[in-house]
Amino acid sequence: MQHSSTDHHHFENEKTEWQQSQVVAVLFSNALGAIFGNLINISLVTYLLLDAYPGPNIKIWCAIGFVINLVRLSLLIVYRKGNTNFSSQKWLDIYRFLTLLSGSHFGVLCVFFFSPEHYLYQALVIFLVGGSCAAAVGTHGVDLVTYRLFLIPSAIPLIFRSLLESTDVHNAVAIMVLLLAVVMYRAARQTRDTMLDNINMSHSLNYRATHDSLVPLLNREEFRNKYGELAARNHRSSDRPPVTALLFIDLDHFKQVNDNFGHDAGDQALLKVSDIIRASIRKSDLASRFGGDEFMILIQSDELEDVLAVADKIQTTINHFEQDDHPAATLGASIGIAYSQNTLPPFEQLFKVADQACYRAKKQGRGQISIQELST
Repeated sequence: MQHSSTDHHHFENEKTEWQQSQVVAVLFSNALGAIFGNLINISLVTYLLLDAYPGPNIKIWCAIGFVINLVRLSLLIVYRKGNTNFSSQKWLDIYRFLTLLSGSHFGVLCVFFFSPEHYLYQALVIFLVGGSCAAAVGTHGVDLVTYRLFLIPSAIPLIFRSLLESTDVHNAVAIMVLLLAVVMYRAARQTRDTMLDNINMSHSLNYRATHDSLVPLLNREEFRNKYGELAARNHRSSDRPPVTALLFIDLDHFKQVNDNFGHDAGDQALLKVSDIIRASIRKSDLASRFGGDEFMILIQSDELEDVLAVADKIQTTINHFEQDDHPAATLGASIGIAYSQNTLPPFEQLFKVADQACYRAKKQGRGQISIQELST
């Protein structure tokens, strides 16, 4: 059975977000070596060029380089601590900007410290920039935008500065640097393609292991795991939402849909319900197909009324649900809500109360919402 286009779109969105987060993770995992490599190279080049440029300019260039890389180091520390709410795109934008500054810093070296009188120092600058562009394939290659932001502002000034010398040797150096840049860019693109293939394969395997085989929601095991992760984060943080609610949704009349219209119709109904749930909750909420025709949602909110509004929206939408091919295949939903204030209790405790509340909703005539606070 094929999933709907909505499910495919949801899967692709998750895949894109996963891919971006993994790209950021790879960039930051390579950052430490790149930072210390830059600091060492900047120190060595400054020490050697002091003979040709004894004034303050080369020292200023060195100081700027140290500041850029210390900012990169600070960013790496913040990223590894994971104490911010930055999105993967935000982390990527910041990383790209600092990479642009780093590449431009080397470009400044090529323009202003390419000594016309000392060919040995020229060679030093050429080797530094060329070697850095080659090394950046390994550190930045997973993201071509990041690599370009380093390659272009560092290599292009070197090419033009070599051409300004107007000698056959310098013209040849400019051509070789250009060829090196082209080859390194192609190598970076191949590195990117290989790593993205591995990331996408990892996403596919991870998705199958953590999501339901039919609907694009978490499976039972992953829902419990996410609950445990959330509990651990809440334990470390004093800033937690005052209300934690677990919604247990049990579909009404689902057996009749399967019996009267077949299992394909039942599967389509479950897919539709998953669409309704996803459309009714926030991105930060957790949703799972807990088994059969049972669904589970975890919501943390400032107000209990917000939780009730979500439950009412889901139930109302499901109660008005009709399948295109089987308009008589109507469904309903009984929803049990267990909630706790100012604490995130063990999952089993909250689940037990939600299950009891759902049973009570069924017993009251189905199509009901029953709510119960977890006693402490």
